[in-house]
Parts: sequence; structure tokens; C-alpha cells
Amino acid sequence: MTTKVFIEKLNKTITIEGQALIIDFFITFSRFECALKASNFVNGDEDRVTANWDTFIANIRPDFNKNINAQLTQAVDYLIQQPPKIQMIDNGQLGWRNRNFNDLQEINRLSLSIRDIRNNLFHGGKFNGNYQEDISRNFILLKNSMIILNEWLNLNEQVKHNFLQPIS
Repeated sequence: MTTKVFIEKLNKTITIEGQALIIDFFITFSRFECALKASNFVNGDEDRVTANWDTFIANIRPDFNKNINAQLTQAVDYLIQQPPKIQMIDNGQLGWRNRNFNDLQEINRLSLSIRDIRNNLFHGGKFNGNYQEDISRNFILLKNSMIILNEWLNLNEQVKHNFLQPIS
């Protein structure tokens, strides 16, 4: 089966720790969006529903304090200072560009960056390298995103409650 061949090759290029982090990030991000929708942070109609990250971020903004511990401060500062790039086409070739954040507040920049990390990973743009912790920026981006997402869960009891609901 073609997909199995690809996954076997991919697993040979990514450490066990990197594989676990990728899985944890995908599950956490997916469950986070599920919890946002279940908590009425949602956009949509009868045709389509999406998580409303912007409304959620506005809700937690007053309570978010990156300085509550050194690990969170480091994670936030890394994503702010070295945000992920966005995939684009330049002269018919795939490439990467910096996102223009304009005058967005720090927490909004974090939200966009975490979604960019998810998009880059999910859509395959980041399945071409080695995810060893000591040499991979991708690993650092994923790890820091997980730290921030965990803190955000603590800032809204309804989202946290829905996130922790049993899967049925």
C-alpha cells in the first residue's frame, strides 16, 4: 500500500520522540478545535462549521500572562521572535515567506503562528526533514505550541471541560 510505504520512510527520518510529538500535537490541536466548537467559539452555518479562534483569543486575552512561569515565557518569546513561515508559490515553485502580523497583539500573533504550524505540518510542508530535538526548528515550534495550548486551556473552564470530555 502506497501510504504505508510513505509512512515507513517518514518514520525512518523522524526520531521516536519526534513522532510522539507530532502525534500529540495533531491530537491536541484537533481536540482543541473540537472543544472550541463545543464551547460556542464557532463560525458557520448549516453547510460548514469552523472553530472561531479569534473570539476565543479575545475571551482569554485579559487573563493570559506569559510570565507565570519560565517555560511559558520561553515558549511565547520563541514563537513571537521566530514565527513559522507560510508556504507560498514564487515563480511557479513552492517556497516560504514571513507572515505579516501588522499591529496584532502578541496573543493574536501566537494564535496565528500555532495555526500556521498546524497547517504547515498537516498539509505536508514540513514532512521533509529530521525532527531531532537538538537540530530541528520544527520540533521546537511544535513543543512550544503545546506549552501555549496547555496554558490556554487553563484560561477558559468551558473549553477545558469540553477538551477533557471522554471520547465516545
